Amino acid sequence: MTNEAPGDLECEIIKGFTRDILRVAERDIKLADFNVRHNHREGVADDPESTRKIRLSFRRVRYQLQTMATIESSLGAELLIGRLRDVGQPFGRLRDAEILESSVIKALGDRADTPQGRQLMEIAAHSRRIEQQTTDHLLNSDAYRETLNEVSKYRRSLPSRHSTPDLLRPMAERAMRLSWRSLRRAALKAKRKPTDINLHHTRIAAKRALYASQPLSGVLGAPVEEFARNVTEFQKYLGKQHDLAIASEWFTSVSKDYPALRNFARSLAREERKRADKRSRGWTKYWKSLESFQPTKRW
Repeated sequence: MTNEAPGDLECEIIKGFTRDILRVAERDIKLADFNVRHNHREGVADDPESTRKIRLSFRRVRYQLQTMATIESSLGAELLIGRLRDVGQPFGRLRDAEILESSVIKALGDRADTPQGRQLMEIAAHSRRIEQQTTDHLLNSDAYRETLNEVSKYRRSLPSRHSTPDLLRPMAERAMRLSWRSLRRAALKAKRKPTDINLHHTRIAAKRALYASQPLSGVLGAPVEEFARNVTEFQKYLGKQHDLAIASEWFTSVSKDYPALRNFARSLAREERKRADKRSRGWTKYWKSLESFQPTKRW
């Protein structure tokens, strides 16, 4: 029989679960980090896949920590969350540059082999190489190593507690309700005003909900897995809209900075804007599919 009060027991359960989340995150980051460094030693200049895994690991654990900290304020994870955000930013900018470069190539299509097309691709590639250099520098920085040490230190400060699914269920359901409500608020705002920024915020909320749900499938089972699949499709659709909008903005910027490319870049900007607007009008069917899952009644 335990002498712990219900509130103390719940707090210990949440902290123990958070410790498990961080253990998985450490493993994922260290594995991706090892692969990147191994490839560098072997002379492989760029390793987009392993770098992407580092980025995803940092972002995933940050979102998961934010969810747990909202449920249990005594976690005291604010400083670590800030560190994870700051260190993860260069990885995010590199990924954005990689996606933009890919979007430019796709937008050009058959025009990629023209002099203007080749110049546009080189401009985008140059931006991506700059972000790659920044990320490479980060991987060898004190800030990066210190953040990894802080993740490990914080994890060890949390209690190690084995909890059954029955004990974890109330915590898991609270986390799912919190994530769903945040996503729903963002989506309703986007329905009222489907601007690029509102749709982007909805996508971010969807990613937060997805990452929050991932460690909970072992507790809540198949419904969480189905929810995650629906959210994944939803955020992918919005992600494509965001990529098209960013590409349109980039072409517009290039048209101003490079007079020789003005008309060509403006034409491409209009094309990408038209595609982005089409997605802006069609995203609600994906939202309806997600709503039909009835998360409010499940959690």
